[in-house]
Amino acid sequence: MKHLPNILSILRIVISPIFFLLLISQSPKLICFAFPVFIIGALTDYFDGWFARRMKQITGFGKFFDPLADKILTGAAFLAFVVLSIIPLWMALIIIFRDVLTTAMRFIPSSNSSTISTSYIAKVKTTIQMIFIILVLAAISLVNCPMLGINPNNVASFIYSDFIYYSMLSIVLLTLWTLVDYFRQYGRHK
Repeated sequence: MKHLPNILSILRIVISPIFFLLLISQSPKLICFAFPVFIIGALTDYFDGWFARRMKQITGFGKFFDPLADKILTGAAFLAFVVLSIIPLWMALIIIFRDVLTTAMRFIPSSNSSTISTSYIAKVKTTIQMIFIILVLAAISLVNCPMLGINPNNVASFIYSDFIYYSMLSIVLLTLWTLVDYFRQYGRHK
């Protein structure tokens, strides 16, 4: 139990490529497993922080590793959406570039030896990304795993709709805003 928060973060990283491969598979049976696997990954995001606070095990490693695991899981989802032609590649690349850059900024030592922490707006961004991904995954599940008598054709048209495109565009803009926020923080730490 001592290292449970970090184990949950590592589990999220391990789950990410499994989720990606399930989602891009051409098998509806495998695609049906992608949504619950992502949900498990998203739950580890909630519980690793909850356990760290509750067990008073907030560490420098955890502060760095938890957001990194989030970025890997969401990056896997966005890349799968590109493969499935749900979003354009440039949108996913902007998000991944921002994530790589902010992670690198955390590695670069500053003169005052304090680290750049995850900002409130970055946490909001991650939450919005997770909600968007869950919404798209739920729709993909309804298309590939017919349930409740829902017409899969109606759901498929939603997946490739302007609503999804413009929602993702809003997420990209929010992501860029958080990058500016990190640059401001980084400037204060140098």
